Amino acid sequence: MSSQRSFQSLLGKFSAGLEILKGTGSYNPSKQVLTITALEALEANVTAKNAAVITAGATLKSLRNNRRNISFTSKDADTNCIENLIKNIASYIKAEIGKDNPAYLKINSIIKKINPPADKKEELKEGEEPKKSVSSSEKTYQSLVGFGNDVHTLILNLGAAYNPSNSNITVANFKVKVDELAGLNAAIVKAESDYATAVQERIEVYNGEAGINKIVPLIKDYLASFEGGKKNPDYTAFANAVK
Repeated sequence: MSSQRSFQSLLGKFSAGLEILKGTGSYNPSKQVLTITALEALEANVTAKNAAVITAGATLKSLRNNRRNISFTSKDADTNCIENLIKNIASYIKAEIGKDNPAYLKINSIIKKINPPADKKEELKEGEEPKKSVSSSEKTYQSLVGFGNDVHTLILNLGAAYNPSNSNITVANFKVKVDELAGLNAAIVKAESDYATAVQERIEVYNGEAGINKIVPLIKDYLASFEGGKKNPDYTAFANAVK
């Protein structure tokens, strides 16, 4: 069982079975975990754990989407994503300060690290196997923060010579964007941990010693102790509900 739908389906069947038990006057186990009160508490706990997974998953997805939008160039990315801003900065320095300026040369090399030029295809001799290519791209969200901070330092050191009309690539505003990415990276690490914890806790309420998958068979055993065994109406009704 791995999908959210499967977990919800099992909870729905358990809840239906619990309603059957509530209407069964002869259901009165002495084992605490099988009592109606305990089963109602389990139902509430499972419901809460399911909700926690959904919430944590939605939070993680939202943060990842935000990070994707402000980071690298793509059809869905913000026009003013960091990769585009670095390219804008390089273009400004090249036009206004000069293509031989050390800051431009360094920023241009950073752009190539993010998106290295495609390797030229080699002509293969007959029977020769193509070589496996190894990507030299440093296109990670963590590395982009480092590149962004490097670019910020370079334009900061240009002083008054760096005065673009594009407000998105001013020294101050560009740093805000890079810091936003750094913050999202940290938030995603925490969100990933929160999501993993929520998933594990949900697994426990389904498959743990006191979880649904362990409790349902015990309930069936208890009901099978009634007259008629597995053919008695209480057992049949419950078994059909949780099937």
